[in-house]
Amino acid sequence: MMRSHVVSSVIVDRIRAKPELKPVEITHEFKDYYGIDISYYHAWFGKELAKLDVHGDESKSFNKLVWYADAIKETNTEQGQLLCASGKNGNQGFYPLAFGVVDSETEENWTWFLQHLAFILLPMGRVVTFFSDRNQGLLNTMGFVFPEWPHSYCYYHLKQNLISKYPKSGYGKLLQDRVINLFSRCAYAVTEEEFKVAMEELVIVGSSKVKAFISDLSRDHYANAFFKGMRYGEMANSLAESFNNWVGVFRDLPVLPLIEGIRQKLMVLNSQRRFEAEKWTTVLCPEMETRLCENTEAGKTWAVRRSNCTVFEVFADYSVMVDLEQRTYSCRLWQIDGFPCTHAVAAILAKRDSVYDYVECYYKTDFFRKAYESPIFPIPDIGKGLGSNGSAAGVVLPPITKRPAGRPPTKRIKVFGEFKRPLKCSRCSVAGNNRKTCKAII
Repeated sequence: MMRSHVVSSVIVDRIRAKPELKPVEITHEFKDYYGIDISYYHAWFGKELAKLDVHGDESKSFNKLVWYADAIKETNTEQGQLLCASGKNGNQGFYPLAFGVVDSETEENWTWFLQHLAFILLPMGRVVTFFSDRNQGLLNTMGFVFPEWPHSYCYYHLKQNLISKYPKSGYGKLLQDRVINLFSRCAYAVTEEEFKVAMEELVIVGSSKVKAFISDLSRDHYANAFFKGMRYGEMANSLAESFNNWVGVFRDLPVLPLIEGIRQKLMVLNSQRRFEAEKWTTVLCPEMETRLCENTEAGKTWAVRRSNCTVFEVFADYSVMVDLEQRTYSCRLWQIDGFPCTHAVAAILAKRDSVYDYVECYYKTDFFRKAYESPIFPIPDIGKGLGSNGSAAGVVLPPITKRPAGRPPTKRIKVFGEFKRPLKCSRCSVAGNNRKTCKAII
């Protein structure tokens, strides 16, 4: 039987080139290339030894952080602090803003992180909308660091929490779907009247469980009708999930390769988007230009009546009032999304103004280019830090922890009530099995 140390010596170059290589793939490669059967255990442990050889010892990796921080300041002088959060760019893509490494999700760590984030956001002089799940430490800290800025709870996490109160085994899928549909109507309702009608029906259908759920849930943090800020088309913190998936390959690496891997991906991403934006010829980013064209086309046949210089009444399936000076209208979609809806576009065209004058600057191509104009520079010869402890700031030691039994987890801990989507077979589309073991007759 081939030992793990031998496996490690054979695959070390493969791990260097492809750190996400799975143990099962290693077993297949040994069988295909060498005709040797190795156990899953030896493949897994061999990969761990190869990672140690490529990236170094994890405890020593912390000690190199001082040097790495110095190198960041020297080579990326325009970038400020090394921090962790994702925003949304004008073309509806995620914009990694800052990232950092902490030992656990405690209130103290959230405070440290958000206070550093505030150093970036507060000087901008604009209101920023936050999306997150209801992690208690995060909720307490958000109200302390950003007391005036709107904070929305992730609709997806709320929905999963509510689903957990109505398991199919006890209540049936019909009731579960009915409750979720009504809660969705409450969350997406744009007027207080719509919200009230949907909520009354939800309480009747869901009874005491719904009453207990909403009693601990402020409607200002999830319902469009009462939300105080702009959502920019978002109802969930999908941007954070996009970032988590984007950096997933680095999760099980030591701290320094983890940070350096993310930096390299950010450097490439910024460069790609910078060159991509240079080719754009539209006033708005392509995604938003397409949306604007769709809104313009949809309202072409609607009747528009002027009230005064800036107030109009638009007649579609129902009539709405549009105030171009205040950039509001009675259906509230413009206020919520920060982008002219179909009714607003119809009123703007009736006034013979340019629609682009009523679009937030964040959606425009020029603003997108500015967001990516400062490159993230390489950190040359990272090996120079191997023999020194960096500056006089001292030595960074790994956190004092006791390694639990078993393999270390690489995925985030899901909040209570958040269920993992069941995996389905790619051959028969039935949950509970996979393509390799599928015996269904097709």
